[in-house]
Amino acid sequence: MTAVRFASGSTLPVVYTPRFIMAALNQPAPPRNRWWSLSVASLATLIVTADSGQLSIALPLIIKGLNADLALASWIALVYALITASLYLPCGRLSDLFGVGRLFLAGFVVYSCSSLFAGVSQSAGQLIFFRALQAAGSALIMANNFALVTALFPPAERGRAMGIAGGTISALGYTLGPVLGGLLTSGFGWRSNFYLSAILALLGFAAARILLPEESFKGTGGKKEPFDFAGAASFGLAISSLLFALALAQKGEWQNTWVAASTFVGLIMLGFFIWWEKRVNFPLLDLSIFSIAAFTLGNTARWFSFLIMSISNLLMPFFLQLAMRLDPLSAGLLVAPTPFAMALLAPLTGWMSERFAPERLCALGLTVNGAALIFLSYLRADASAMEVVFGLALLGVGMGIFQTPNNNLLMSSVPRRRLGIGSSVLSIVRSIGYAIGATMATAIVSHYLLLSTGDTSLQNLSGADASVGSDALVLAAFLRGYRCAYLVAAAIAFAGAVISLWPVPKEDFR
Repeated sequence: MTAVRFASGSTLPVVYTPRFIMAALNQPAPPRNRWWSLSVASLATLIVTADSGQLSIALPLIIKGLNADLALASWIALVYALITASLYLPCGRLSDLFGVGRLFLAGFVVYSCSSLFAGVSQSAGQLIFFRALQAAGSALIMANNFALVTALFPPAERGRAMGIAGGTISALGYTLGPVLGGLLTSGFGWRSNFYLSAILALLGFAAARILLPEESFKGTGGKKEPFDFAGAASFGLAISSLLFALALAQKGEWQNTWVAASTFVGLIMLGFFIWWEKRVNFPLLDLSIFSIAAFTLGNTARWFSFLIMSISNLLMPFFLQLAMRLDPLSAGLLVAPTPFAMALLAPLTGWMSERFAPERLCALGLTVNGAALIFLSYLRADASAMEVVFGLALLGVGMGIFQTPNNNLLMSSVPRRRLGIGSSVLSIVRSIGYAIGATMATAIVSHYLLLSTGDTSLQNLSGADASVGSDALVLAAFLRGYRCAYLVAAAIAFAGAVISLWPVPKEDFR
């Protein structure tokens, strides 16, 4: 694969999109082949999102079973986001060298094995380690989903295809995940969630091998273009160091030496990465893509959306199980309205984004999210199930209005030769949003717990009565932190709505 030369004389190496996708850019795949390929990407999305929902419901019992505190929940979310964010760009490049099909197969194997070992973990450290390996498998199979959809489907069908793969299937996974997590955790213990993920990943391996076209298993083999090892290493170290600093500081220890050192290393490596990518002939990341206003602003709004969803996804299961005293199954059923509403709306908003200004739909969605988060922030321990369902369903409506139009807007603003890098950036933004959101939620709740009790543990809320003694003190502190976190998330949602409406040049879209 060679570099593309523009009229200005500058060149751009086409190293970001697998070869079979580049072929599809010149000659669209037949409709039947398009939908079969989409089914594999959809299955991968379903597996990963269902796993996330299962784990969110199981977290309170995982913490209790491993004698950990709320920080473990944040670490589990953080290490997953840290690894995926660090690997998406290298995985996009590796798919060009060796074929996206091979990366799918390798990813499903890694995901299955790591899920199995996570299920037999005997300590928090072991669980975090195998969760990190699971994230590596996820990065291998998810790095090029958006690029695949954008390349295989013409603009007239793209919104609906993204609505299915990135909206409906994703929301279906998030819907089934909490319900499955509640059923499995109640009936077989929290470890069974990881065993199910291992089985589903094996099914994904078989589907990828059978349904993906043979061209997807072919690559350049690295014979013509070198892999940007310096770029991959510096980017991974920068992201890892910065997220690690956030994790260390999540209990309020912002002046810790390790926090300062990790932040310093992260900023230095990020600066080196930017400097290096501007000079290397075959960069891992073409930085000029951020000169596209629609892409940059759209990703900012996207980052805000995943940040607020991470805050809610982390804290709501704790609110339901520790404050409202619900069992895991009941909690799983109550959080299902959010992804269920997203699943129902995704195809409709995908169709609407093909015919109306997607940025206006994005702004509307985030505005609805802000209203839902304010409502949820005022829930009390004695709240009714209908109040919870209403608030979470409204949150799902907002995300359903926002997500598919945002995906379509972003990928439609990226030149075809840069689809792979555009897809990778979208995945990185999602991972960093989830990581920072989880850290922010933990830091806020931990702050209130430390002020009231001098500790960040929620173990006292595992008893039968939280209305007296130390249990009441811990519950009151948790609820204050919960409310503050949701109000902060609402403010972020409204800020994202404003950014979505920021005017951009019409030539940004194709």
